[in-house]
Amino acid sequence: MAEQVDLKSQEDDRAPDMKDWSKHQVREWILTLRDVIDSVAELLVQHDVTGPRLLLLDTDDFKKIGVTFGPAQLLIHARDELVGSKPVPGGACKPYPFGRYDATYRYIKCDILDVIESGPSDLIEPCHEYKAFNNTLDDPTMTRSGEEVIRFVAACMNRCTNGTIHFGIGDEPYFKHGQVLGVVVQDKEAYAQKIHSAIDHFDPKQRTIARLCIRPPRFVEVLNRNDTFSDRYVIEVDIVPDSTMCGDNIFHTFNLKKGKKKGEKQLFFRNGGSSRDLHAAPTSAKLMAEYNQFVDDKSQLVQFRKQAEEKHLNGTKSSTQGFRLSNMITGGSLSLDESCVHYVIVTNKSHPSQLKSLEFIMKLNPLVVLDFDPESAKNGLQYHFKQQSTCNDHSPVHYKITEGVEDIAKKLKLTQTTSWVFCNGRIEDEAPSDIEQWSMDKGSSVQDVVSFFCRKDVLPNKSILVIFLLYSTVSREKHPLVETFRMFHQELKSKEQILCICDNNQAFTSWKNLVDARCGINIAPRCIYELSFAEVNGTILSLSSKKRSSCRFLPCGGGSNVLLEKDSEHALNTLEVLCVNQCEGGKQVKKDIEENFYRGGQVSWWNFYFSEQPGSSSFIKRDKIDLIINTVIPDLASRRKVCVLFNLMHLPGCGGTTLTMNILWDLRHQYRCAVLRDKNADFAEVADQVVKLVMSNQKEKLPCVPVLLMIDDFDEKAKVFDLQRAVDEECTKNIRSKSAQVILLNCMTSESSEQPEQTEETIFIGNTLSEREQKLFADTFYGFMTIKKNLKPEYVEGVVRNTLKSFDINHKHAQLLAVLVWLNKYYKDAFLTVLLIKELLGFQPKPVCVTIKVEEGFGTFSTLIATCSVQGDVKMIHPSVARRCLQELTKTHNVTEEDFTDLLRTLVKPYESMQGKDQLLQKRIRSVIERQSSFQCLCIFPTTRSDWKHFIKWLSQHSRKHRASQRRSQVNKYGPLKSSNRLRKYSETSD
Repeated sequence: MAEQVDLKSQEDDRAPDMKDWSKHQVREWILTLRDVIDSVAELLVQHDVTGPRLLLLDTDDFKKIGVTFGPAQLLIHARDELVGSKPVPGGACKPYPFGRYDATYRYIKCDILDVIESGPSDLIEPCHEYKAFNNTLDDPTMTRSGEEVIRFVAACMNRCTNGTIHFGIGDEPYFKHGQVLGVVVQDKEAYAQKIHSAIDHFDPKQRTIARLCIRPPRFVEVLNRNDTFSDRYVIEVDIVPDSTMCGDNIFHTFNLKKGKKKGEKQLFFRNGGSSRDLHAAPTSAKLMAEYNQFVDDKSQLVQFRKQAEEKHLNGTKSSTQGFRLSNMITGGSLSLDESCVHYVIVTNKSHPSQLKSLEFIMKLNPLVVLDFDPESAKNGLQYHFKQQSTCNDHSPVHYKITEGVEDIAKKLKLTQTTSWVFCNGRIEDEAPSDIEQWSMDKGSSVQDVVSFFCRKDVLPNKSILVIFLLYSTVSREKHPLVETFRMFHQELKSKEQILCICDNNQAFTSWKNLVDARCGINIAPRCIYELSFAEVNGTILSLSSKKRSSCRFLPCGGGSNVLLEKDSEHALNTLEVLCVNQCEGGKQVKKDIEENFYRGGQVSWWNFYFSEQPGSSSFIKRDKIDLIINTVIPDLASRRKVCVLFNLMHLPGCGGTTLTMNILWDLRHQYRCAVLRDKNADFAEVADQVVKLVMSNQKEKLPCVPVLLMIDDFDEKAKVFDLQRAVDEECTKNIRSKSAQVILLNCMTSESSEQPEQTEETIFIGNTLSEREQKLFADTFYGFMTIKKNLKPEYVEGVVRNTLKSFDINHKHAQLLAVLVWLNKYYKDAFLTVLLIKELLGFQPKPVCVTIKVEEGFGTFSTLIATCSVQGDVKMIHPSVARRCLQELTKTHNVTEEDFTDLLRTLVKPYESMQGKDQLLQKRIRSVIERQSSFQCLCIFPTTRSDWKHFIKWLSQHSRKHRASQRRSQVNKYGPLKSSNRLRKYSETSD
């Protein structure tokens, strides 16, 4: 009893708050602790550890002054328990962004979360639950925390609301509500496994759904109040009960603890700030009534959830901050090459994930960096900066005006390399100050630095751009960065020379409010906050012509870009990725590229690139490209399906592939564009790589920039649907989005020349040209080819093979084409008259106002022919096409010489009943033919039935005589050969 009175008297002598204790009061308090030897108290006195200092010490700090691990842990535990009931006042802070993992947010010890434990609000805004768990997580503690997670998860899923449960956040009565304490985590993987194992509490049929709703645990670092690392984390688990997964299910859990209640069914429901078990007392009439009401309301609750998800998705707006950043960082020139700005960077503690995107700082070549991270040289920004560049370490005291400005600048080598000024300790063994003390300890010396660089005799005033890189959230009005902003604003007398960059809306809101309260200005127009630092890095680097020539960039929307690393691109080996700076810095010859294309070669990105260069003519585009780009693609991107399909059907050779590649080229800044390299690739592998392209540097961005994937030359739509299904499944597993993330552009050859009904998912490209297109092309889309030479054999072969795929000799239009092809074997420019074609194909009379195009009668084969007169007479489009058609018909479709002859006789059979012979006309035809130098002459076809009949009869006789003559000459030339060989040699020479 006497001992208790003595302890109480000692406590009365100490101030109520530990931050007001002297070092002797710290000693007296330690002496009251059991299991802590007296020498520990003496050690702390020797090192002048007062109450404020005691609050900042962690295990490593105690070790440095000679306190071993065991006593240090006891001291920390006793201290935290004491301040828990009398918390050190901390600033209000926001919780970590919901659903995120790459955010660079950290908590500061003893700060207070500004959200309370709550129930559902709009079902999208998460409800919160706090658990202190402020000791080291041993196995029993991890098991208990897993059970707490399951209770909370089930309650949120049944209530259809998002939620976050926090471990390491205090609650009353032992701590202030929402107080940041942190948890010592020795094995993160073990904790994550405990959460995974705890899912066994769910009904076996519902465990898969539960796993999909529970996000992996997030370990958020806790900083000491002087911005140094503590050894603690706040552990957070997010729950997202998506309506498409959960439906109207009711989620039960089971008690797995040993004892009487093992196996008992539980039904947790989020009600206010707690999770209640509606099966806790089966005999309770009140609970039974609540349960029945919950079951009755469940379907309505699901509908509310669906509506909330739809509203949230519609409320997500696209950003334009990439364009704003490009404009502000270059002073409006949009090029770092032309910028004359001197950059001054002010920054605070960075996160390891942010340090992967530092190259833009080197590219800006800052004049000076004001660094407020006391550990920057150890593992922070400066450490990584020095891996790639050089800088001079300075203390703020170096900038005090004690001599001529020019002498100071020369001594500090200001114009030779970047000056790195440590503004909160580290240099010359200077200790860092906490937020409350910084202004008194170091504020005046930093003011000297600011004043020095804003002097007109140091740098031209208008050439300075001060960039605040807010790597960590600033949440206190007296924060050193807020004070430094005030200093720069006073010196520059304008906010137009200040640019603030952070990577999330939460950090921006806090910064904007603090600047407004401290300086009375609205800094929002000079802030970039919707871009990640990877996007900031890529966007700034893309403003350099040297980087655009050596690096490749992917779009992130709103004018922002990210780097496409070489390793990442190599991993996408089934895709040909089209970057925003495609072809820039390349060394292709324009003449060779264009000549290759007009000889029938495959169109390349270089064709589009050269067409955009000054002095070049623009690339000819089909009319429907505007409809597809401005209407169809935006509509597809707004669909509530993760993978959507659009079919661009076209006749062979009508430019379908060229048109689709043109679409990708024009949209490469708004979408991530790629072409499938091989239609026979494994679809699971393709789907995996497509998702990687979607998620590259935008894993948690909403909405993501969709991928436009061009697929070409598929023979069957069933294969296209299989690919779509594979991509859809892979996206669903990895991307949490309800909007289109992948748009498949299926460029496919049509089997019919008849235009199908145009739908939202299909557009047809034929060879019928509009008036505008006719001015750009020749008579048909292939018209330009009729005056070209040296067409590529591979190109001609592909067009002919695809076009004749549906050839059927029993169809009239196929017979007509075969006749025209065969006649071209002997007469290079043979043609059929329009009157003959119309009569043979049975064209019906049309109204006067309706134009009949004879090419339409040839169906899918119309792309192989061209009109050659005002009347519309028809010939083969090009001699090389005619030769290839003959080979295709004879080899693939087995049409023989006799078949061609029979076709001619079949076509004239309807005219055999005509009476009389027009001998004069027959002689005239013969004389016209024989006057030509060889069978390379122009063949003028008859225009009447009688002319046609006499011509065919004469041609049959004449052909036999000519072939016999050729055979004799072949025998004389090659010697006795087999009949087949002689015919082959003859065909080669006659062709």
